[in-house]
Amino acid sequence: MADAIEELKEENEKLKKQLAESESKRKVYENGGAKLYYAQQRKMSEMANVMNKYSLEGLDMASKSDATFERVFKLIEKSESISVAAAGLGAAAGVTGDEKKDTERVPFIESVATKRD
Repeated sequence: MADAIEELKEENEKLKKQLAESESKRKVYENGGAKLYYAQQRKMSEMANVMNKYSLEGLDMASKSDATFERVFKLIEKSESISVAAAGLGAAAGVTGDEKKDTERVPFIESVATKRD
């Protein structure tokens, strides 16, 4: 009888570890749209910092060896499409502007299954 109890305790611990591992894997995929939105916002901010670092008046546009102008111009070209994509993603993901709240949101199915008093 004592052996059976020990086996059950070991099995219980094993299952607890598996559950914890599964929960951590699941959390990686939760709120992916909101996480992607905030990642895009950070990248847009970094792009703006790079664009603000250079003055177009100070760039040598004729130089073949300096590709700074081409790189900055490419950022300018892509900035509109990236900002439109981020805005659409934010709307689709239901982003509220509170990153912590949006990325740690409990999925609806889990909120329904929560025990209430």
